[in-house]
Formats: sequence, C-alpha cells, structure tokens
Amino acid sequence: MRLSCFLLFFATGLCGQLLTREDRNKVSSGYVFVSPMASNHSYLLENDGTVAHRWTGSMPGAVAVKLLPNGNLIRMEATVNNAFPGAVGMGGAGLLEELDWNGRVLWTYTLSNDQYLHHHDFQVLPNGNLLLIAWEKKLPEEARAAGRDPAKIAPQGIWSEALLEVQPSRPAGGKIVWEWHMWDHLVQDYDATKANFGVVADAVGKLDLNFVGATANPSSNPNWIHMNSLDYHPGRDEILMGSRLMSEIWVISHGPGRGGDFLYRWGNPQVYRQGAADDQKLFLQHHAQWIPSGYPGAGHILLLNNGVGRGYSSADELEVPPDYARSAGKAFGPEVPAWTFGQQLGTTFYSLAAGSVQRLPNGNTLIGLPNAARAVEVTPEGEIVWDMGLSTGESGGFGYRVTRLATSTPGLAATSLYRPAPSILHAASRLPGAIAPASLIGISGHDGSWSITDSTGTLFPLLGKGFFALPSALAIGPARVTGATESIDVRVDRVAPGVFSANGDGKGGGLVLAVVGASVRPAWQPVEWNGLHQSLYLLVYGSGLRGGSISATLAGDPIPVNGVAPADGLIGVDVASLGPVPRKLAHKGQTELVLSSGDKRTNPVSVWLY
Repeated sequence: MRLSCFLLFFATGLCGQLLTREDRNKVSSGYVFVSPMASNHSYLLENDGTVAHRWTGSMPGAVAVKLLPNGNLIRMEATVNNAFPGAVGMGGAGLLEELDWNGRVLWTYTLSNDQYLHHHDFQVLPNGNLLLIAWEKKLPEEARAAGRDPAKIAPQGIWSEALLEVQPSRPAGGKIVWEWHMWDHLVQDYDATKANFGVVADAVGKLDLNFVGATANPSSNPNWIHMNSLDYHPGRDEILMGSRLMSEIWVISHGPGRGGDFLYRWGNPQVYRQGAADDQKLFLQHHAQWIPSGYPGAGHILLLNNGVGRGYSSADELEVPPDYARSAGKAFGPEVPAWTFGQQLGTTFYSLAAGSVQRLPNGNTLIGLPNAARAVEVTPEGEIVWDMGLSTGESGGFGYRVTRLATSTPGLAATSLYRPAPSILHAASRLPGAIAPASLIGISGHDGSWSITDSTGTLFPLLGKGFFALPSALAIGPARVTGATESIDVRVDRVAPGVFSANGDGKGGGLVLAVVGASVRPAWQPVEWNGLHQSLYLLVYGSGLRGGSISATLAGDPIPVNGVAPADGLIGVDVASLGPVPRKLAHKGQTELVLSSGDKRTNPVSVWLY
C-alpha cells in the first residue's frame, strides 16, 4: 500500500480498503471497480484501494453496474414496487441510469410496474440495446392453470422470469424489441388436466413448474426461480443465465424467431429428473459468464459457486460439451469443473449471497465475496496474489460485484487514467492468448523496444522488430510485456501451440510439408497420394509446440506424433513430425489439421490430399 494511501486513511478514512496482500510480479495491473449497495456512488480504485474516480447516481441500491466502451456508466438502482413486496432486499431494481464521466445523467429507463420488475443484471448487446432480467408476476389462478401445485403458491401468486431486449430512446425510455418468457417453457407432471403436463425427464429443455429449491419457501415467498446473472455470446447469438434457487445455469438462443427451450443446463440435474441430490454441483451460484475470446479458458463458462449448505464458496470453470451434447438419460456434462478454487480454504472463503468472478488476460481470476467484504486475485495454480478488504471507508461495504478494468479499457480513453496497451498475437496462429517460453509472438504498439517481466520478477529484453522470440527461461505464470509508454498483462504457459499458414494469417493452408517416400511437397497445395503403396508423413511448422505432450488430428482422425523439435536456423519456430497418415484419408481432398496439448488447440489449418 502506498504511503499516501496509508496516511489518507488515518486522516480522512477515504482510502478505507485493507490491502492484505499484493504480489506485484503476479497481480494484474489496472483498476478495481466497485459499487457499494448502501451508497449511490460507484468507484474506480487503484490496486492499493486509493479512489481514482467516483460517479454519483440518483439513489442507492445499485446491483449490476457497468462501464460502457464510450466511457459512460450504467447503474441499476433500487425502486420500491408494491406489486413485488420485498423485492429490494432480493436484488430488485427497476431503474437504469446512464451517467457520463462527470456524473451527468444522460438516459434513464424504468421497468417497474404491476407486471414486471427489472432485477439483478443486464447486458449491453453489440447493437447497443440492453438485455434485462425481469420478474414477471403471475396471479394464483394463472399458476394453478399452468399446473402449479396449490401448496406451492404464495397468496399473491408467483414470480416467473422474463428476458426483455430494450432499444433505448434518449434521454428517457425505450422500446422492447425482443422478449423471452420462462412461462412459455414449462413442464409439470402434477395435474394432467392442466397446461404443460408431460414427463419431466423427457423435457430437459423446459423447467419443472413444481420443482422447489432447498432454501425456497414457495407457500409464502413468490420469488421461486431468482435468476441473478446474464451473459451474451456474440459469436453464437446465445444467452447464458443463472437461477440461484434452482442452482442451475441455462443457455438459450437469441434472435428473431429463436429464444426457445434450454439448449444446455448444468448444476442440479434433480431439477430435470436426471440425477439425485449427490449429483448436485451448484449451490445458489452467481455471475455465470462465458470467458471471452483471447483469454485463457476462452469459451468455457466461469461462475461463483456460493456453496450455500456446503460451507465454502468456489470459482468454478466449466468446459462445456461440444454442441451441448448429452447422452440419453444422463445429465449434461461436465462431471467436474476444468478448474476450481475455494475448497482448499474452507469456511474462511465464503459468501452466502451475491459475488462475482472474472477471468483476466494473464490467466488469473478475480473473485468477489460480498458477505466477507473481500476481493482476491488468484493464479491458475491456486495462489492468492492480491487480497483486499472492502468493509470500511468511502468505497467499502457490500457490493454485488467486483470488476477489474485494464488501464487500456476503451471507456477510459478520454480520461487521464487511460494508458495505451500493445497488441500481442501468437506469431503462428495470429490470435491473442497465452504465450510460451521459446515461442514467437508479434507485438504491435507505438514503442520501439520491449521487455517481459515474468512471475519471479525477472526482466528479459525482447529482441526483434514486429516478431519477437521469447526467452526459454521465462517462468510459468502471470507476466507483463512493457515498452517505454505501454504495457499489457499476459499469461505464460508451458505450451501455447499455433501452426503457421502459407499466407501468414493463421488461416487457410498450413505451412505443412508432405513426405511420401523420398518426395517432399508443400501440403498447402494438392498432394497426390493414393495411400496404397507408400506412407504419408507430415512436417508441420508452428510455434509454442515444445514443452508438453502434443497430439494431432486430420479430418478428425488421430495421427501419430513422432516428435517436436526446433526448426533448423529458425529461432522460435518448431517442427512437428506426424504420421503415417491413415490410409483411409487418401483422396480426402481438403482436410483440417489441428494439433493439441491438453485442452490447448492450435488454429485449424488445411492440407490437400488427392
């Protein structure tokens, strides 16, 4: 903690955060974004807790609060709605405010009426519209007609859930242009004379209207589902949402004519009769999200598993089955998370309610524990490298989420807090992501010279222009690439595989040589091979292939990997020897080649076999 912050705390109480740990070689750079729910302020903090900036909203009760790419802020703020009694204490909001950097209100939208109340979360879509979660009130007679057990209906009815896409109308209001209603995707086996009757186990894309979570009291509390998180995948046009009281996450489609039943669900297979209590994985979780492209674990789902009834909270990372595949009569996979953190700390690592997770560019994960008024940053190896208390001071107190923002965040571009960052791409795949010792990277930035500091604090100058060979002595873990005025956090892994393409952009024909007998031919051009008398081997040129066990597939079929070695005279370039190629692939035509090390895959490239 800086001395200025230390003195400021005793003089005014403004600093107020208790920084108990900071490993400067491993912790991410940037700012910490918090919004205490008892305050109508949102804060941007330095890593040591010093307040870097403050926004002031119209009222307290902020739930999800997000910084937009244009530098404006959107705050969810609580309103009292008598049609939804007690909603404020359960994550209810109703008011959205967009503020500029100086706190001037630019836009407001209210979704709080007799039928709907916005709560818990929202997402800004690529088209600028906002996707909202809303409670949808259903009267007792509507619930009975849908097949709800009358013993599970509160006197005022039940609250279903809806997703509403709002097109803003500035300076106030908006138009609902897309909607999805849970009420349209139900199944029940309680009353054959009512709507939605069917076999619950055969309707895995629908929600059992009569399932009640262990902590729910449906006869008195209409808040039956309690969705609390929302995310959007632009590449697949899909929505990920989480239900606290079902202890489940769900994926649905988005877009005109879509938005149907669940494509995927995970966490509590009891809800759809594909498992027992021992099969439950989630326990009143929060903040389910897809890890963004270019980040370690990209495409996986990350969430905070609060662990209510289990005694500890955990950050869980899920590798979702391809195409959401599921065996008949079985629960959706995976069986266990690909990565988890929290169990090793037991009851000292726990938040009964709320909470957040965030995958960072250097592979670390930021975890917010509101009930413990604590935020930590942890490495993939499970080491806490930054630990801050958020219980006191101006920006302290219970906050729904904690978010880290890089100094190069576009929303900061017009402010004095902004610092530019270079772009780092794998030299072979031309994709962002983890890097590996002795591999090649490309750096695009304004500075002329670069260095990298690894997790041990060792600084290595990088030699080259445009493309740089990384030192073989780089330590595995978080690292930082720095120039004279720019820097960026990265992750160093043992293996970061990528394959060069003939056209240099990581796509199309791979930089692959085909070896048939004594003949060596470029495989990014048609290779004549009938597979009858001679074996075909492939020499694949890439980077980041050394340091781990490599496997390969061609047209989805496995190919033996005979070895990986440095390419003669080419610093940072590796060559993998593959083969023999299965004879059934003769005359296959254009085929896709992928190399893998564990869950790390290269960019797919093509070879041509005729």
